[in-house]
Amino acid sequence: MTTPETAYAQIETLVKRFKALSSAERKAMNENATRQGYILPMFRALGWNVDNVNEVNPEEKVSRGFVDFSFRIGGIPRYFIETKKASEDLNDPRWVQQAIDYAWTKSVTWALLSDFEGLRVFNAEWKETDPFRAQFLDFNLDTYLTDFERLWWFSREETAAGRLEREADKVGKRVKRLPVSLNLFDDLKQWRSDLYKSLRGYNPLYSPAQIDEAVLRLLNRLIFIRTAEDRDVEPMRLMPLLRELEDQRQLDKLSAKLNELFRQFDATYNSELFAPHFSEELYCDRPPLEALIRGLYEKNFVRYNFNALEADVLGTAYEQYLGHIVTEMQGETGLVAAASHVEEKRAKRKSQGIYYTPAFVTRYIVQQTVSRWLDEHGYNPSRPPRILDMACGSGSFLIEAFDALDRFVANMRGQSRPIPPSPFPAREGGDSPLLLGEGPGVRSGDMHDNLRRLELLQSCIFGVDKDKQAVDVARLNLMLRALHGRQKLPLLTNIYNADSLRPETWQQAFPDVMKEGGFDIIIGNPPYVRQETLGEEFKTFAQQNFETYAGTADLYIYFIEKAHKLLKPGGYFGMIVSNKWIRSNYGKALRDFLTRESTLVEIVDFGELPVFENAATFPAIIITRRLPTKKQHFLYVPIKRLDFISLPEEVQAVGSMLDERALQGENWALSNDREQTIFDKMRQDGVRLGEYVDNRIFYGVKTGYNEAFVINRQLRDRLIAEDPKSAEIIKPFVVGDDVRKYHINFQDTYLIFTRRGIDIGRYKAIHKYLGQFKDRLMPKPKGWQGEWKGRKPGPYEWYEIQDTVVYYVEFEKPKIVYPDIAKESRFS
Repeated sequence: MTTPETAYAQIETLVKRFKALSSAERKAMNENATRQGYILPMFRALGWNVDNVNEVNPEEKVSRGFVDFSFRIGGIPRYFIETKKASEDLNDPRWVQQAIDYAWTKSVTWALLSDFEGLRVFNAEWKETDPFRAQFLDFNLDTYLTDFERLWWFSREETAAGRLEREADKVGKRVKRLPVSLNLFDDLKQWRSDLYKSLRGYNPLYSPAQIDEAVLRLLNRLIFIRTAEDRDVEPMRLMPLLRELEDQRQLDKLSAKLNELFRQFDATYNSELFAPHFSEELYCDRPPLEALIRGLYEKNFVRYNFNALEADVLGTAYEQYLGHIVTEMQGETGLVAAASHVEEKRAKRKSQGIYYTPAFVTRYIVQQTVSRWLDEHGYNPSRPPRILDMACGSGSFLIEAFDALDRFVANMRGQSRPIPPSPFPAREGGDSPLLLGEGPGVRSGDMHDNLRRLELLQSCIFGVDKDKQAVDVARLNLMLRALHGRQKLPLLTNIYNADSLRPETWQQAFPDVMKEGGFDIIIGNPPYVRQETLGEEFKTFAQQNFETYAGTADLYIYFIEKAHKLLKPGGYFGMIVSNKWIRSNYGKALRDFLTRESTLVEIVDFGELPVFENAATFPAIIITRRLPTKKQHFLYVPIKRLDFISLPEEVQAVGSMLDERALQGENWALSNDREQTIFDKMRQDGVRLGEYVDNRIFYGVKTGYNEAFVINRQLRDRLIAEDPKSAEIIKPFVVGDDVRKYHINFQDTYLIFTRRGIDIGRYKAIHKYLGQFKDRLMPKPKGWQGEWKGRKPGPYEWYEIQDTVVYYVEFEKPKIVYPDIAKESRFS
């Protein structure tokens, strides 16, 4: 075990040995000798296993930057280090900016730069025009030991404990730049708006939907080209084109010249992305195109490295893109006005249930399904595993699955080994060992890797989504996985635009797969669409086509059933869905279906933790296998925090094995043997709460529009002062969060309780006050289809609260209250 004392002694030895070198010997040391002889041994002394690529990973696949190592815990990079030869000048702003930009592009806070004579530490999140102002710490040969207490912050132990982040907080507030995914999304949003405005204005015969499709096609093409440039697959194409036209004073020809470039890429790569498309018929003026091209390189001191950009970063940005629409204003003449902007369309996000899955969830589900299957079956090209995401979105699950599959097959075929030297000019310090196919450019060993990746993409990866734009983005993201040389790329027809819940989809899209019995692995994050928005037509369809139908079931229920019916016997299922089905009445049919048709493997329950930002979805990861059994034996993991280092480690720490006894009764108890014994005793000797209160269990008031009916003390006092009778129908009001264990955390909030049938004429002050909300509170006519965020249509007066409260008299009596969802006992 590494201790500060042993680390100090080992680093002291390294420092003494280095200081003993002559100036000539130091100057003769190249980067690899400096790294292997001094830098990595120092970090080994700090407790890192530098021989384990899962912990200290050579980041050699980077082009034009070559940040050398990522230091990882639980697979998550915690900091990057760029190594230089001993005689290098660490004050060169190129190296500093390179290290900072790379860390930021990878969504990592810390960038380290070292030639062992010095070690400089930069915070990549700090927003600084001068990269040296982002420096956090600085060490040299004399301070490694005198300032060892701070050097120890970089030990594996302290890094895992978040020491660097805590110390950074102590230096005061610093302006932070946006995370790379948000920055890229903001840029995409602006580029989309500007391009749309130009294209719509110059091409009025095309519909808004066609213009938006053309914009996405153009963005996808240019991002592909930038990625090819950053991987050294293509020489620099876009910026030289821009400069050439600029020098010739012919920037007005930019749109036409880009189309010529697209024809060249189509001839080279033969992919759908560059196939002739109506977008090439549209005219776009120079300014938005020029701004887009320049921004894809650098904008406001932000540099994009599209080779270093992780798939989940691009996916996050695009998923937000897909949740937004372009809106345009109509002028008085009916012509489209110049104003258009991109805004989040909550109706689209809500109807399609778009929530981007965090990388740690995607990675875990793939580990528990794809990796398990491969460990059991291996890989046989004549019977390759068929991996499906039924709601693939921008393709995050499929990319993670592809990466896991590619690593497995590369290891199996012995293709994960050092490759021959690059034919490209060597960077300073010479080439370091790389994995085949993971270096820049086309190398002599890449052919096998390119063929392998094309094979896996075309034979193993399948996706469906009902959003055509999402399908285009998923194809782009997957195609970038195969882009490691100037070669023909697959059309990726296995990423299909259709409705996954329609029976005809599967025979039309994948007849060969269905003929062979279905898919081996199905993973994903199905749409979070509540049953209230599904509509009667869909519910009628679901009732006729799904065993798990319930009138109040949310959409994901049907995705789970459909997935299991598409699986081959023995196949693995892994999705993150709401946990409501585990205990709700509408989930009973699904619970029965799963215990009858499959073997439960894991349930990882996040409860009310905010796994999806800005969405209360109460998620749980469900892993099953289509292998019917009467004896269930599965892992149940109630996750209580999100600040864990590694989800697999957290699962091992807090999970417990359960059997079929945990699945008995109306709802699944999901309790271990000891807890189950207690529950059995309670059932035998106690009285159920429902029985005790004579089944008088009610929910609280649903006003239909809290802004009108829920008021503060100041307004309450004013209404009572105007009319003392107001006090009769103004009641103390609490929400679920106010209900704590054994007490109410009253927030001085009150409810205007205008229950059904009230004589509003008796309460003049309240009638006058509610009058300002009358238009919003008026019941809508039957069959009204407009978007309405307030009350539902119903046979009641506009000033009455929404639900028929026949049990209002119970409110005046002593009662037990509790929030409907809580991580712990909160009865009061």
